Amino acid sequence: MDDELDIQPWPVLELIGRAVALTSVAKRGMMEVDDQSDAFSQETDRFELSTWARTELSNWITDAELAVLNTAIGELSEEQMLLSEEAMYSAGAIAWALRVVNAEQLPIPDNDDYNSAVIVWAPGPWDRVRLLQKRVRLHSDEELAIERERMELWHWRSNTDVTAEDLAEVVAEVAEAGLIPIWDGDFATDDGVPYGSLPEEVRDDISWISEQRLKALNWVCGFGDSWETAPVTLD
Repeated sequence: MDDELDIQPWPVLELIGRAVALTSVAKRGMMEVDDQSDAFSQETDRFELSTWARTELSNWITDAELAVLNTAIGELSEEQMLLSEEAMYSAGAIAWALRVVNAEQLPIPDNDDYNSAVIVWAPGPWDRVRLLQKRVRLHSDEELAIERERMELWHWRSNTDVTAEDLAEVVAEVAEAGLIPIWDGDFATDDGVPYGSLPEEVRDDISWISEQRLKALNWVCGFGDSWETAPVTLD
């Protein structure tokens, strides 16, 4: 388990602004693969989102993210699509920290209902982001530390070739702390499936998603001078 960490969250408005910026990028990526709407409506929605973001989100959105919003429908690069997918899971982690979704903890594996709740919460053209400050309540430092550690543990489990001995040692500590469900001597998903029994594609998803969430929660907790410098792992 981690030693005690010095949690110093960013101000609530900064967390809100960052979450909304990320969710806007995620929405833009969803527009790219939406085959239910006509091209004119999609481009109109994209233009409004981009125009609104350039003013309302100017303090929180990165140049690369704004470029995603500024790109016409059908012209996103693979790199920009990946950025929009990463944004969804980063936004979800910050949204959890702000208690804007009804979830005790972040879902493992991915959960479409959770992601949809984040999308529904996030404002868009022409809402005022600052008005959200009165509607959120940041988790305590202890709660942030626990969830950050949960994501760190999932990232470790899904990115490390562990020996049976090492796994048994960590599993015992995790079980004692009650951080993650344990089944058959392994970390278990929310629906009770041991990690080692999951299909490879699900294990890959957990690896990738836990990385996005861990980086986001490290930033929420104040590790790193900016979003761009927030680390995935702490020294």
